[in-house]
Amino acid sequence: MKKLIIACAAVLVLGLGLTTVGHVLGGQFYSVYYNGALHPFSDAARDFSDTVENIRNHYVSPDDEIDSYFDTSWVQDYLETRRNAIEHGDMPIQSVDHISRIDLTLKGGNFTIENGSDFAVSASANFGDTQVNGIRWTASLWANDEPVTITLPDNASYLQVHISCDHQANVTISDRLRAETIELSAGNGTLIAGELDANNITLAATDGRLSALLPEPADQYHVQAGTNWGTVTMNGTPLVQINEDGSGTAQYDNSYDTETGSSRLDFPRSVTATVSGSGQISLLSQVTLANADAPV
Repeated sequence: MKKLIIACAAVLVLGLGLTTVGHVLGGQFYSVYYNGALHPFSDAARDFSDTVENIRNHYVSPDDEIDSYFDTSWVQDYLETRRNAIEHGDMPIQSVDHISRIDLTLKGGNFTIENGSDFAVSASANFGDTQVNGIRWTASLWANDEPVTITLPDNASYLQVHISCDHQANVTISDRLRAETIELSAGNGTLIAGELDANNITLAATDGRLSALLPEPADQYHVQAGTNWGTVTMNGTPLVQINEDGSGTAQYDNSYDTETGSSRLDFPRSVTATVSGSGQISLLSQVTLANADAPV
């Protein structure tokens, strides 16, 4: 047994010696066996490297595979669209924003609010502030020397629209405004509104003038009016008015029938008009639109 071990060791040493001598004389290390043959070590190493490179070139990472299932290109489109629309601040975009509440404070000069293809404000406006916060667009704008046009999307309907005049601004709403609730304040300026299509309408003026068209007959509205010194009229008839001598009517509510002493509670819509100074609010309902000019 001892002799067998010595013989095996001798063969191994002889083999290593011959391999080394052969390599020195220009031969190869034939130390790798695959594909049914013995291959030089250098060839095996090269083949292994090529195999690894081929696997790497055809490997699909988990991130790449996820990207192929989920299209995220809209994110970049959204950011580019938003970036292009912020020339004068943060403006809503109909295609990406779901605006249901609008709060505009309009200061000084002349403003026109009209319907168009998307939200827009003319370049002549000076922005005090404009923000898109979820479903609400809030803006404070100055008109100064040049008229400003504010565009709202065609056929849009909102939960709430609040528009107020400040610094004696003059505002004209030329197209129909549609919302669940509409609140307009003329302050000491002038506000002329086209049709106000809303279930709940609140109108206010201090020493200014506000006029509006109502798309339904007067008896469809629960009308409440009040004044300290000014006047509120419906279709040319004063509802509340305080005269110079202090006489007149300061409060009005059409839900109460003075003859029967009963109250009507089934009005589908409501209008509340309040004049806190010497201003005037004029309402014109559908019943007289065919035979009357727009209120002034």
